[in-house]
Amino acid sequence: MGDASIDLGHARQHAIDALLKILHDEPSIEKAVLGQDLFGLLRVILWLGSGADETGIRSRITQALGPCGRFWEGEIWVSNEETSFADNRVYSAAWEEGFEVPGIHEDGHDVPLTDRLRIDDRTRTRTAWLPRFREPVWTPRHGWNEGKSTDEEATVGPPVVVFYSFKGGVGRTTALAAMAIQLARMGERVFVVDVDLDAPGAGTLLSPDEGGVTRGLVDYLLDAQLGDVDINDYVHRIRREKLVGDEGGEVIVMPAGSVDEHYLMKLARLDLEIRGTHHPLEHVLHAARAKLEPDWILIDSRAGLSPAAGLLLDGIAHLHVLFATSSAQSQLGIAQVIRSLGAERIRRDYEQANVIVVHAMLVDIADVEKLARPQFHAWLDEVLEAQYWVTKESDPEDSYWNTGDDGKQDAPGDAIEIPYRYRFAFFSSVDDVVLDLLEGPYKALGRRVLMQFAAAEAVDGSERG
Repeated sequence: MGDASIDLGHARQHAIDALLKILHDEPSIEKAVLGQDLFGLLRVILWLGSGADETGIRSRITQALGPCGRFWEGEIWVSNEETSFADNRVYSAAWEEGFEVPGIHEDGHDVPLTDRLRIDDRTRTRTAWLPRFREPVWTPRHGWNEGKSTDEEATVGPPVVVFYSFKGGVGRTTALAAMAIQLARMGERVFVVDVDLDAPGAGTLLSPDEGGVTRGLVDYLLDAQLGDVDINDYVHRIRREKLVGDEGGEVIVMPAGSVDEHYLMKLARLDLEIRGTHHPLEHVLHAARAKLEPDWILIDSRAGLSPAAGLLLDGIAHLHVLFATSSAQSQLGIAQVIRSLGAERIRRDYEQANVIVVHAMLVDIADVEKLARPQFHAWLDEVLEAQYWVTKESDPEDSYWNTGDDGKQDAPGDAIEIPYRYRFAFFSSVDDVVLDLLEGPYKALGRRVLMQFAAAEAVDGSERG
């Protein structure tokens, strides 16, 4: 590794590999933290046992991390009997907030793991994308508010489904609207949240029966910091029969907000970073469950690697519907998301997050389809094999999505195809295309979502297993 050419990612990985080897060879090091300041400079904290050769250990680490170049300035802090109480508190805090290292080296080979090394990075933004994963806010259960016991009230709730795409303009919001309408026509109450804060659309597409609210999610997040708020003041309802049918269902929409001359100012005040254990969206979900009692919560995500998308893909939801196209840009981004939802969680002893993959914008031209369809499926198979599945042999209790599930109709590898529709290029209201949203690929996507939660007779008993 050359000093001038090495980048931060390779320097960090080299430091991890070097420290893992040193810890393996030096049992007198009780534990260690590899830290990083806001500028990417690496530093090491050591806890040494009695009799440790501190001078020798320092020398070995300094030499081993030398190839990290400009990202390594030789900063080694040691906690021992002579360390001050104040310094020890700082060191202990770094250990407590750190996370265990990944289990795979950058070149794909296994490295010797140890619970004696943690990584503590200092970050400015996009904290939700970093590997401090969480579990969903509650256990999903269709019909959760029917016949629940007092003991279950805080532990069960409606399924939370996130719709995400790496690139915009791929029909993600339209598919979410189709899902909401299908569920409402089954007599369900659906809560839709527009978290595409930089380019809101769900609140406009799913327009209110009349009037509407001038506030939305951005306002709710800002107002809730100042005191109690009522979520009902930030939503509008859709009950018109042409859209939701006559089974008693409804769609409750929390738009991003009113995109007026004040919206950008509000957005600039919004902090979507995770501070400690606080998740900015948990308050919204709990308020919705308590005040609106929805049967389903559908969330429209911002595209790309945005802070808002990170919040929705860190494990808080029960299902993630990922929209990818045949373009290289889209597939590169979705591959990183699948890795985050799969391999990165597995390496830290979490189950994979549940996903459905949609092959979006498939052009209805025979010659194009002939090339695009096999390329997409080959790409998806390769990504899932490397970044999502575990082997069937390593999962005897069938706790994960494993290679034995490949080919099942509810498994992530069975992509839903939603072709490009020219008539969707322009329509004045979703009411004009509602019949299109109830059939074909949208119906297939709706059925797949229902299958994940065994939520309808149409599932025909097909469940994960």
